[in-house]
Amino acid sequence: MALILPAYAKLNLTLDVTGRRANGYHEIDSVMQTISLHDLVSVARTDCRVFDVVGPSISGENLVLKAARELEGHAGRALPFTIRLFKRIPMGAGLGGGSSDAAAFLRAAVALYALKIPDEALVELATAVGQDVPFFLNGGTARATGLGSTVAPLPDFPKSWRFLVICPPIEVATRAVYEAVDGAASTARRTPALAARLESQQGVDAAGFGNDLEATARRLFPALSEAVAPLSAELPGLQMSGSGAAFYAAFPGEGEARRALGSLQADDVTAWLCRPVPAWR
Repeated sequence: MALILPAYAKLNLTLDVTGRRANGYHEIDSVMQTISLHDLVSVARTDCRVFDVVGPSISGENLVLKAARELEGHAGRALPFTIRLFKRIPMGAGLGGGSSDAAAFLRAAVALYALKIPDEALVELATAVGQDVPFFLNGGTARATGLGSTVAPLPDFPKSWRFLVICPPIEVATRAVYEAVDGAASTARRTPALAARLESQQGVDAAGFGNDLEATARRLFPALSEAVAPLSAELPGLQMSGSGAAFYAAFPGEGEARRALGSLQADDVTAWLCRPVPAWR
């Protein structure tokens, strides 16, 4: 039997860099949201390990295979799988595709092998794979703090909203962006206000979105800024997700979002029209 799970992308609706630890890692405070753009992860129990990617090849560390190793280490035995990954989320875009794939694998593998892993232990295991992976175990709307792996659920983002996601064909190195943020620049601290509005059901205002990393990413990678600049006039409020290169614009309703999508397509810009996806656990 095989399980096929969607692995949803995420947006950082806010991303505040609140400090830097002695080891060089940064503390963040972020409202994250899963969106309907997704990969598919197919996992089946087999006698040998097979991993296959349909779509662009994966560069760098493969978080799905890292998750498999961590899970086997926790279980103390071999857990052979046939894994087929259907990639659609752009890689290295700040959309969390690799982390989401790893979390989907963990959920499928735990079910297929009927592993009795307490939630706390599964979060620890997911954190060992990557700091974003714990968020994707449940998805939805959540506040991520610390290094990003401390996750607290928030009320669901309004389902009527839509996001236009754009990913220029530019590679942005996450490590380089974070290393250039030395902690001297003040943070806008947008996250507490947005989290409070969601918790109090006051309604959402996209003016409260934003990302402390955007200015640094655009400075370090001028091609990114050049690609996004002409789009900003058509999409007011365009924001970067994660450390880039993906940007998004948020709309309270689908009609306005579709009109904006039409204007982008006329300019030959590839974009995804996405809805917010609520938590699944």
